Amino acid sequence: MSMPNDAATMETIAMANVPNQQWCEPYDLDTALKEGTIFPCLNLTFFKAPQGDSNIMPQSNTDNKEQLSREQAMNRLTAVSFAINDLTLYLDTHPNCENGLKLFYQLLDERMKLLAEYAGEFYPLTQTSMITGGCSKDMYGWSEGPAPWEGACV
Repeated sequence: MSMPNDAATMETIAMANVPNQQWCEPYDLDTALKEGTIFPCLNLTFFKAPQGDSNIMPQSNTDNKEQLSREQAMNRLTAVSFAINDLTLYLDTHPNCENGLKLFYQLLDERMKLLAEYAGEFYPLTQTSMITGGCSKDMYGWSEGPAPWEGACV
């Protein structure tokens, strides 16, 4: 028995219905990172984890003020970067949303400032922050400090 090649005669196995997301007031950035979205309206109860404390941004138990300062700066940078990524997904389907665009550019500006501050105080995290953070131009900037994955913020 042969199968028909005509798409009109094929059976429909399933159809998806995905409602269009509407803008809603976003979470604060720390809550967004813990919840996994900046949009409370997307944080639905289907498979939702119970609310509670998160260890996404733990603080080390140290008296080293530089280490604590570095961790706080990295945590803020992580929260802002996460929000930018989540907002980018929203703007991919809502490119003319005034609220989304305003928040997007505000967060991009904050991220650039945070990267520059981090590079100036500790060491660069990106190629761009090698310039904006006022790093030494006598050598390639990555040698000015350990990368986070090398134990800088543990």
